[in-house]
Amino acid sequence: MRVYRKLLPFETSRLEHHLLRLDDDDRAWRFSGGVGEAFIVSHCRRIDGLQAVVIGCFEDGVLRGAAELWLDRSPAARAELAVTVERAWQDQGIGSDLLRRALVLARNRSARSLCMLCLLDNRRMQHIARKFEGSLSLLDGQAEADILVPYPTQGSLWEEAFADGLGLFGSLWDGFALQPPPREPAARL
Repeated sequence: MRVYRKLLPFETSRLEHHLLRLDDDDRAWRFSGGVGEAFIVSHCRRIDGLQAVVIGCFEDGVLRGAAELWLDRSPAARAELAVTVERAWQDQGIGSDLLRRALVLARNRSARSLCMLCLLDNRRMQHIARKFEGSLSLLDGQAEADILVPYPTQGSLWEEAFADGLGLFGSLWDGFALQPPPREPAARL
């Protein structure tokens, strides 16, 4: 069963495991270059639930896609978004669903625009950005998508609350009880 929901603060290790499962190309597309395991671990530790919100796509209780929404608290209120989907789950609409959900969250947090950076050869993300009327510009070997975000409404607030409830219900129905994932044993040196 496919479930979309926000990751809770104690679930950053789920994002870490997801990012570590990405192949080299997908990792390079996510981080604009090759990165190692230590970088991914450090990146996930920076996520605090206030400055960044992660929406996950779970398949049978395992995180297979994620949208990281990094919020800017300045008056310009520009949010940044990064979307990842594991190779076997690509081309199933997961990236588009994650972006649509992230737009609702950005809207309800008063972001005025949503920025996505991707490498020039990441055609999938460019295609998804165009679906949401994002303007694309080339910048230092990267494509930058800028999507305008409308003001929040009662409807958008309700949409987020409904999605939160549906995500919780879906996780419970799927037999996933929102418990911290087991830690993988540390490698012995």
